Amino acid sequence: MSNSIRNILYAADLGDGSEQVLAYAIDLANRLGASLQVLRVIPDHREKSLVEIDSHVPQEALDQYHDDRIARAKAHIEAQIAAFYAVRASEKPARPIGEVAIKEGDDVADIVLEQARSSAADLVLMGSRGDGLLVGLLFGSVVHDMVRQARIPLLLVPVEG
Repeated sequence: MSNSIRNILYAADLGDGSEQVLAYAIDLANRLGASLQVLRVIPDHREKSLVEIDSHVPQEALDQYHDDRIARAKAHIEAQIAAFYAVRASEKPARPIGEVAIKEGDDVADIVLEQARSSAADLVLMGSRGDGLLVGLLFGSVVHDMVRQARIPLLLVPVEG
């Protein structure tokens, strides 16, 4: 494992505090001179939706619904990025973000780790709400799964509230 961080993967959620985590990821990438990839994993409802409404809604409409969900998630992140740079327009910070990717799936940790491997990320950065060990043990948590499975450094940024 190399000690240099050249490629950061920010595994974004769109919850409260995600703007602060994005700002931290951009600032960190700029300080390190690293590239930054933003990934958002959204639940895949295709199988469930096909079972529940298969006979009522044409496949094309279902596909369009899923494509629209992906587009909305990407637009939300791109709006956060634009807001970050708008607030700092006078500072003219570097723009390290190389890609904003949206993927659908149910196992978020596996998808994030696969993306980290395929993009040769040196660090995965995530926000953590600090729900506590008991909540994580009882209900599972992407962060707990990531800590157990990650083979590259994982940086958790605390999110308030």
